[in-house]
Amino acid sequence: MGTTLRPSLILFALLVPAAAQTVAVRTPDGIARFPVETCVAAAVGGEMGASAPEEALKSMAVAARTYIRVNAGRHRKEGFDFCSTTHCQRLDFSGHSSSIASAVSDTEGLLLWWKGAPALVFHSADCGGRTASAGEIWPGLARPWLPSKADPWCRRSPSPQWTARIEWPALESALGLRGIRFLSVERRGASGRVLSLRSNRGPVDAEALHLAVGRALGWSLLRSRLYEVESTPSAALFRGRGAGHGAGLCQKGAVEMAKNGADFLEILAFYFPGATVGLTPRGLSWRRHSGDAVDIDTAGGAPPVSLSAADAAWREARRRSSLEASCRPRIREYPGVDLFRDSTGARGDFAAVTRACSVHLNQPARLASQGRLPQVLLHEMMHVLIEANRRVPLPEWFEEGLAEYLSGGTVRAAERARVEQLIRRHGRRSVLRFLQTGLPQ
Repeated sequence: MGTTLRPSLILFALLVPAAAQTVAVRTPDGIARFPVETCVAAAVGGEMGASAPEEALKSMAVAARTYIRVNAGRHRKEGFDFCSTTHCQRLDFSGHSSSIASAVSDTEGLLLWWKGAPALVFHSADCGGRTASAGEIWPGLARPWLPSKADPWCRRSPSPQWTARIEWPALESALGLRGIRFLSVERRGASGRVLSLRSNRGPVDAEALHLAVGRALGWSLLRSRLYEVESTPSAALFRGRGAGHGAGLCQKGAVEMAKNGADFLEILAFYFPGATVGLTPRGLSWRRHSGDAVDIDTAGGAPPVSLSAADAAWREARRRSSLEASCRPRIREYPGVDLFRDSTGARGDFAAVTRACSVHLNQPARLASQGRLPQVLLHEMMHVLIEANRRVPLPEWFEEGLAEYLSGGTVRAAERARVEQLIRRHGRRSVLRFLQTGLPQ
């Protein structure tokens, strides 16, 4: 995941570098920009983990992608979009899992929609047997697709009990309430979560308490708002169950649903009733068609345009390059430029972009009518092979020039000329070996 997008050399207009959809994330190492799909994979790994069933991972991917789409710029005043903690989504960029990569790839571009716009969504680890409505947790954020409802799937396995002991001086500092020495639950919401508390220093809002403790003392102390609180002479003792705010997708429940045969669409329909899953508000989704060596995904179940041509291009690319790849190429056909641009982040005048083993085709019917489809596919299949065999970072001009040279293209003449110069100096076999060793000094 996260491979830089590479534009096709066969373009509808003048070729300029493609800009992937990226967001700025504050990580422990500083602020960095990542492609959206890389962040989706990091959220699935950080929030749910690679051991979850395939359909649960897919549901998490759609929820995480929608969250990123709706909440971009959440930390704009601080100079980035998202933090990598549970305050936004827990992002784990270190994990490399084929199951997560597959779940993200299979759902690429899919969002949850409500009346023509991406839906506000949330997810948490364990709802404790009943989800919370968004309005219960955050007044003003009530949404029809985020109700409080019983979750029999989460109840299938016991919710771990947790305790948290917070010394009064620490709580005093976190809340900014000098002399606080007593807390008790005052009011609960429909799901049983604490809304407000009483104290010897006046009323305390439960969300303000949760945020204050999390920021000052760590987010693992008050794991949810399903708790009781006891005041002792030295500390407030919290006893609770569940993990997270409880609104939206319950990850524990999603795993149980998947184990019992539910697919990701059924999981999302349960936790976000009324919302539509799709590439667009119309609910378009991918449908798989398989050729001899290549898979084609079409939007909305349309018949594939490039199936036979893709198989031929894959065979020809391997023959010309003498390279092989362990992956099975996948082509996504986008019938319209808006869908292509919104899904890939590339300019609408690009004919295609390739990411790892996936080729994204912009209006393949148009390419076919112009006689460009075979050459576009051959060039992009070269990129699939180059990516599969690359072991070191390489400059874009080299990868573009090599793909151009091997496919017989003529658009990026300058890059191809530089690669041809290397071939004259070192030989074709040695230049291909640069994919493993890197370019010579």
